[in-house]
Amino acid sequence: MVIEDVMEINRRLFYDLWNISDVAGSPTGLSPRLILPQRRSQDIRISEQEARFLYCNLLNNLNYYYSVETPTEEVYRQKGLAPRSAASDLSLYVYENDKFKKVLNVEFKAHNPSKEHIRKDIEKFLKEETHGNWFHTLKNIDSQTLRVLFGKMVDSLKSCRELVSKSKRHLSIVFSFCVLEKKWACQKHFSYDFSIGSFDEYVNRFFKLEYTLKGGKVRVHQDGGWQIFIRSPEQE
Repeated sequence: MVIEDVMEINRRLFYDLWNISDVAGSPTGLSPRLILPQRRSQDIRISEQEARFLYCNLLNNLNYYYSVETPTEEVYRQKGLAPRSAASDLSLYVYENDKFKKVLNVEFKAHNPSKEHIRKDIEKFLKEETHGNWFHTLKNIDSQTLRVLFGKMVDSLKSCRELVSKSKRHLSIVFSFCVLEKKWACQKHFSYDFSIGSFDEYVNRFFKLEYTLKGGKVRVHQDGGWQIFIRSPEQE
């Protein structure tokens, strides 16, 4: 149930981000109250924070509770440091049997981060015993952007495979990517059972998406199971 809900939250978030106004522009009737700020250089700043605030705004109208910068249950050893707790950007909870139960962790990313930054957050998904949602905001893409980014995701998942607890039987992550200028997005549910098949082969198949750019638009030739979202002129 939570996966279906999160995929719907992501869908709504795509449109909120596409409709967001910047401080130098003008809002429309569909624009959220949040706007994009301007740097001293006069260019518009886009970060992962816009997605996080709008995501929380959507949650305020749903039945989930949430926390921000949630300490992880597991510890992590990174860059030679002693094992320490990390934090998830956002966590969703349900309240049942007189207590809060965490049902999903969310990580927000923007632009084209280094493979190490991606790997650290992928590690949290693999080690924590709950569902995950990766939400990635991109200002724009060219014909290689997603291929390069997906390559980093593939390498990160494979490198973290050995860190998974032997007691963990299933890995469940919704991966979502939203392109602002193209008004285009995709999402797909990564659902892997560790008791069957090859993890590396599943990862390779999962991140298959064949596309080209023509006339400033994304043309998908083989979706590989990804849900594709495009804002039509009627929705502007």
